[in-house]
Amino acid sequence: MEKETQGNINEFVSNPNVDGASFNDKDVCNAPLTAFDIFQKCIKRAENLIEIPSFISEEKYVEHNCDCYRAAIVLSISALDAFVKKIVISEIFNQLTMGKTIPTPLRDYVKQLLNQDKLLDAARKSNFNEILEKEINEDFEKKSFQGEWKIDTYLKMIGHENIFSEVCVKRDINEKNFRKNIELFTKRRHIIAHSGDFDLNRSPLEENKITIEDAKLCVQTVTTFAQTINEIINN
Repeated sequence: MEKETQGNINEFVSNPNVDGASFNDKDVCNAPLTAFDIFQKCIKRAENLIEIPSFISEEKYVEHNCDCYRAAIVLSISALDAFVKKIVISEIFNQLTMGKTIPTPLRDYVKQLLNQDKLLDAARKSNFNEILEKEINEDFEKKSFQGEWKIDTYLKMIGHENIFSEVCVKRDINEKNFRKNIELFTKRRHIIAHSGDFDLNRSPLEENKITIEDAKLCVQTVTTFAQTINEIINN
């Protein structure tokens, strides 16, 4: 059981500790977690779920193994959602406070978010950053960062005109296929979460098929995407 709970980082995560430091190090343990640190902790849950069926041999449980693969897909897409959200929020404040040219989509977003009354209050109290952070956090709480179109839109806001192209060039992979996989697994996540992974157009209900290969490809795709975005932004 110890192996099940600890899990393993798959081979496509080349630097599981991000900076190469050991988490036994007191300073590292006390250091603030980055968006990618949190992503890795979340994606490990999905990897654990994929491994669980290999420890179960009792026939009465084997028929339910596929639910582990479904849960792995749901967790993977949720991990990517949270990662993109944290990256966007962080980069918005970096760009607004570092004196750089603000991308037009970000400029338009901030102007839409802060009306004249809020700007007047910020000027009076000299707490523009505090008010802006509150408004952004409240706005983003209502938003989803799942699916290629939404990811594209929010990354453009912080200056990445085509993040999928950047990622695919850096990893030397086919952009069309990569986009297709992100969208495919996002839609599959919705079907699992909202329909129990049943085809509701059939009567009687028919369960959609899923394999361990599907779950592994989802984890690999999401991890490659998050890891590469992290590298691009940090560089």
